[in-house]
Amino acid sequence: MAHQTIFLQGDEVISALDEKRIFGKALNLNNSYLYAVQLVDGTEDLPKIKKILAAKEIAFAPNLILTPRLGTQSSWSSKAQDIFKNIGVDSLIRVERFKGFEGNAEQHEEIINNYFDRMTESSFFDLGLTKEIFKTRERRLTNKFNIHEDESLLEELNNELGLALNDHEKKYLQDLFTKLNRPVTDAELMMFAQINSEHCRHKIFRSKWKTDIPFSHDSLFDAIKSTTKPDMSHVLSAYHDNSAVMSSFSESMLEISGDDVFKQTSEKVHTTIKVETHNHPTGISPYEGAATGSGGEIRDCSATGRVARPKAGFMGLCLSHLKLTEDLESWETNPNKPDFLSSPMEIIRDAPLGSAAYNNEFGRPAIYGYFRTLEYKEYGFHKPVMLAGGIGSIKEDQIKKGEPQPGDLVIVLGGPAMLIGLGGGSASSTKKTNSNSDLDYASVQRSNPEMQRRAQQVLDKFNERGSKNPITFIHDVGAGGISNAIPELAKDTKLGVDIDLNAIYSTDMTMSPMELWCNESQERYVFSIPKEKLPALEYICQRERCPFSVAGNLTQEKIVKVNFKDEVIVNLALDDLFGDIPLPELIAQDFLRTTPKEELPEKDISVLLNNVLKFPAVGSKKFLVTIGDRTVNGLVYRDQLIGNKQMPVSDYAATLDNYDSYSGQVISVGEKPNLAIENPEASSRMALAEAITNICGVQHQDLDSICFSANWMSSTKTADERGDLLRGVQSLANLADALNVSIPVGKDSLSMNVTWNEDGETKSVTSPMTLNISSFSNVKDLRKSVTPELQHKNSTLVHIWMHDDELRMGGSALYQTQKLYGGVTPDIDDPENLKSLFNTAQDLLNSSLISAMHDISDGGLVTSLIEMSLCSSIGLNIRMDISSKEKLIPSLFAEEAGLVIEVQNEKLAKVKDVLKNSNLSYVNVAKTTDKQAVNIFYFSETVFSDTLQNLFNAWSDVSYKVQRLRDNIETAESERKTNQEFQKFLTPDIKFNIPPAQKNLFGKKPKIALLREQGINGHYDMAAALMAAGFEVHDVHMSQIATKIKNFDEYSGLVIPGGFSYGDVLGAGSGMSNTILFNQEINSIFSEFLNNDRKFALGICNGCQFMSGLKALIPGGESMPKFVKNFSNQYECRLVQLQLQESKSILFKGMEGSTIPVMVSHGEGRAVFDQNEKNVVARYVDPNHKSTETYPFNPNGSLNGVAGVCNDDGRITIMMPHPERTFLTKQFSWAPKDWGELSPWFKMFDNAYLFSKKN
Repeated sequence: MAHQTIFLQGDEVISALDEKRIFGKALNLNNSYLYAVQLVDGTEDLPKIKKILAAKEIAFAPNLILTPRLGTQSSWSSKAQDIFKNIGVDSLIRVERFKGFEGNAEQHEEIINNYFDRMTESSFFDLGLTKEIFKTRERRLTNKFNIHEDESLLEELNNELGLALNDHEKKYLQDLFTKLNRPVTDAELMMFAQINSEHCRHKIFRSKWKTDIPFSHDSLFDAIKSTTKPDMSHVLSAYHDNSAVMSSFSESMLEISGDDVFKQTSEKVHTTIKVETHNHPTGISPYEGAATGSGGEIRDCSATGRVARPKAGFMGLCLSHLKLTEDLESWETNPNKPDFLSSPMEIIRDAPLGSAAYNNEFGRPAIYGYFRTLEYKEYGFHKPVMLAGGIGSIKEDQIKKGEPQPGDLVIVLGGPAMLIGLGGGSASSTKKTNSNSDLDYASVQRSNPEMQRRAQQVLDKFNERGSKNPITFIHDVGAGGISNAIPELAKDTKLGVDIDLNAIYSTDMTMSPMELWCNESQERYVFSIPKEKLPALEYICQRERCPFSVAGNLTQEKIVKVNFKDEVIVNLALDDLFGDIPLPELIAQDFLRTTPKEELPEKDISVLLNNVLKFPAVGSKKFLVTIGDRTVNGLVYRDQLIGNKQMPVSDYAATLDNYDSYSGQVISVGEKPNLAIENPEASSRMALAEAITNICGVQHQDLDSICFSANWMSSTKTADERGDLLRGVQSLANLADALNVSIPVGKDSLSMNVTWNEDGETKSVTSPMTLNISSFSNVKDLRKSVTPELQHKNSTLVHIWMHDDELRMGGSALYQTQKLYGGVTPDIDDPENLKSLFNTAQDLLNSSLISAMHDISDGGLVTSLIEMSLCSSIGLNIRMDISSKEKLIPSLFAEEAGLVIEVQNEKLAKVKDVLKNSNLSYVNVAKTTDKQAVNIFYFSETVFSDTLQNLFNAWSDVSYKVQRLRDNIETAESERKTNQEFQKFLTPDIKFNIPPAQKNLFGKKPKIALLREQGINGHYDMAAALMAAGFEVHDVHMSQIATKIKNFDEYSGLVIPGGFSYGDVLGAGSGMSNTILFNQEINSIFSEFLNNDRKFALGICNGCQFMSGLKALIPGGESMPKFVKNFSNQYECRLVQLQLQESKSILFKGMEGSTIPVMVSHGEGRAVFDQNEKNVVARYVDPNHKSTETYPFNPNGSLNGVAGVCNDDGRITIMMPHPERTFLTKQFSWAPKDWGELSPWFKMFDNAYLFSKKN
């Protein structure tokens, strides 16, 4: 077919703000996206294509062009071509997006070194040469190696390919192929290496030990596994699936039925729990490493049992010190790191964005996290810890895997195979050195969360079928790609597989069969279904626009056989592939180290406290919180932001089982790697204690019902390091046994050493033995809970702790800020005291005797008190009337486990009665005041006094600096300034009565079309709000329009929820709107509905952006704005407030003039009008109820605070905020205490119902 290639120019690639973030300075780049459009000769579609791409003729001279890697198709291209296909532009053969730069050699070098992704991109210096990417290239061939004839060859391949095989594995492989008397293929070799990698097989945790350390188990894995006892009935699945499962109180979940109507399914629903780490990839490529870490953990949840639905997630980071500016902090030293790893500054700048973006785009709220930095002598986190955890919902009848039969089909669901992430299992199992840096980079995967959302929608449809779910066995695709997942599926089902690689969906025609088999392309699942269920799968995948491949089938013969065309790529018996390879017997020795308790160089409490509050492990983490959508699905009860000023100090996060319940899940994390430098056992015990004290503020069934995940990070090069790990594991198992708690899930990453050569000198940094222990609890009533937010201005704060007169300072933030250690560390000396602390807190909570609670952790008692004061804007008078002034600093800054509780004065006697009957220590430590200050007294002497504002400035210092570096300097400055100007951020003023929910049990319910396109993820929360108002809500996919659905006549309303349609390719919401504007048949269907004066439409967030793109079809909607990138240059998820304006909107009738808090969650929400603004329905307002452009009250910078508009007759309303995610008061992170069950936002949905009933 004759064709032509045309180049067009799009929007800017890198803004001035992006330049500072990426390059650390302004480059003043002339740059733009370029579109390479391959068209059939003679077509007349070019003007239409230009309009859809919002492109123009090229108006600059690019001399550096970054393209997708030769021979590949980018995910952007595949989504863009989906849009053109759905529009019906048949003349377009292919479209790709390039990044074009016009600059000098110095600028080019900066771009290549700091921006160019050599794994997924190619670079050109001439635009004409980029046509190379469209050329068909030859596929790389299979390689075979005669290891059965040459014993030295395998050793060479092990080093050259980074296979990380140990001596036992090399001998096993050599013997196997000598027995088979044939060469090994490169596919077999790479597959074997990934399946047997430390990452996948956890060999160290499964090995036996020779040690002088008392150890009562056969292996580390046995030690942890022993904590889950047979009589622990709340643990429904442990250690034999992708996630553990624990019982919950849920008896229903919102689903989409087989006839595409949203419904509440009544059946037992339990909780999946899983925590992963993605340390190696995050150190190499922070954004993608963290993104794919969260993506992999999401797939672990989905692939539990026969299928589950992800619900909420969390993330954590341990790094070496940040060194954000040239002016080093007191705890920082000069930069000292290898070139092949990202710096801590780069990781903290980019990794949280990657994790947050993946969760945001997939549509899972990220509601909790932690962050610390640590360096001490040879210890540090140059190789970072990146923790990704989460919970999901699984029906009781889906927990147990099915029983596949020979002949069942093996399906690969999800994205295309691409040459990314090759050898990730091996690479993450090795220590980091200069010599393996290229292999490291090649092993990092790349993310496509919108594709994972599509795959999840397919799984959700099967999930809805309950016991009739045709999926018999499912496995996620992670390390090793399908070369690991498919053989694992075969092994677990005790069957063989026959695979046709040629059938695997791929967008890279150059990949060799080995690369097709072993690549770690993300967003894929492998599962088996009976052959007769294939039509159902085809129908659902077509509806959801989700690719899948019939990779092959299960066989009776237990052989893994893989073919590519006429070539046999893999042919190995399961017993050979998963053979009994001897595990090494490991040596560990007891290395008792003692660190001196150094003299503090400074004794001034003001100076010490200022430093501690600025220390990253102590300071505000708000810069990590607001970038993540904490609202999607509408089931979040508690996230980390609490109080009227939304401070990030909650000790736990919580989710609801369903919209009509108060039962739900509580999650938190404990970690104390700073203590392991001196005492690994204490580190493990204190980490578990923190995971428990963090959730003491919620009423649980009992301590026994809480489950934990143990994630271990350590170097295991030396016997001493292995000894630390052994001691840490044994102490955790012992404490768990003493508390009778289960650890049914976990993970290890045991290559936490970095070695590099610099100017002829060998340097090395090792992480201390690190345990991240996450707590999970299902509770009956989340209302029985408190947070650190103080509730009264005349109350008493009581300090409760376990070890009287123990003020151990080792590893404390105070000493770390001075580059010191501090001697002996805190510890849990008696498990019974920890149990007593938990039970006493529960008794006080159950008796409604406490108003607030905060645990004591990094920074000590004084930090906990100040955080309670800051999040409440309530001052404190702290009294330290102790026996000796020498104990003042230890009393304030020691990090011994304990709690601070707020007690109303009239209840203080009852609290003391409870405490007297415990074996705990306690003391009245502070009184709340109406002054905006914190004072510390030693008897009558004032030893410290400062304003809350000054304390806030110190505490928020790291957050402020990262925001300046990563986002917009102006908005970072504005956020700090507004905190100083306003004591309250949220000042609701409701001028109407909230109507009751419409039950309408017997009448005919008006129908709503809830419209989705690929990437939309806000459908469940929107459906819940509409159903509560009385609607019958239908799930309508754009793929059905003009095929199955010829009109919208049966629907009263058309509602488009939030998400990332087409992954926001071609602009937020634009891809979706263009498929309507440029498709005549679909255009007519929408036009007819939108012009019907008896119908209404609502677009929220991405739906708002989509509807604004349809303004040409909306009568009286011509003036609607478009929505562009937030002024902060960042995704924003915040609780702000709107004032509803006088307008004709049928949704806000009777609500005019009211000011209501609402969640926003978007990256492109700034309204830009072509002409003057018109038909504004809501504006962002400041605490004085004045429309504002001030950040963060206006989160996106919209002129005059515009948050939403309607058309001329008020039937069609669009808005960026999310009232549907706060239609219930319990969905708010802060709300007035006098609000009822339904929030004021429910009235807009009730108004929609009344309009529909009337018409």
